[in-house]
Amino acid sequence: MPPPIPADRPRTGRPPLQVCGGPGNVNCTSGRPTVWVACTLVVLAFVAGPAPAQSLRPAYPVAPPAYARVTITNQTDMAIVFHAHWGAEEPRRYVVEPGRAVTLETTFAPLTPKPEVTVTYRIGRWYRRPDVLSLPSGHVDPNTDNPGRVYDFYEQRSNAGEVVTLTAR
Repeated sequence: MPPPIPADRPRTGRPPLQVCGGPGNVNCTSGRPTVWVACTLVVLAFVAGPAPAQSLRPAYPVAPPAYARVTITNQTDMAIVFHAHWGAEEPRRYVVEPGRAVTLETTFAPLTPKPEVTVTYRIGRWYRRPDVLSLPSGHVDPNTDNPGRVYDFYEQRSNAGEVVTLTAR
């Protein structure tokens, strides 16, 4: 014969429901802190630790810089003098002999707009105010001889006489 069921125990064979804060109850958060709360706090302290702890994460590869190139040719019968610079660089002076070309190259961060080269030149001998043009560049592979975007200096007739213009090819 089975042993008798105590009076405080239900007939289902399971222990009675315990009320929060009762004796021996370690699953209640209203009383003292439980083990799982302490473990959670320790894990959060390690995850949100100082910056040196984050340096242990694997480093992701950095994308190589992209290259931009502009080629300026002289299609006139005289030498052309101009100044050019990329972005905030210091302008540099270039002299291009007739029939020759000069190539301007720079690097820029990937996933950013292509840089523009700013060219300053005089359109004629007697013109005091120079022309300033901002020329879009061409994205190139630095290991090739690709000229990038090509611009040409030409002589053009105007009411004021012969003037030099810089146009895209």
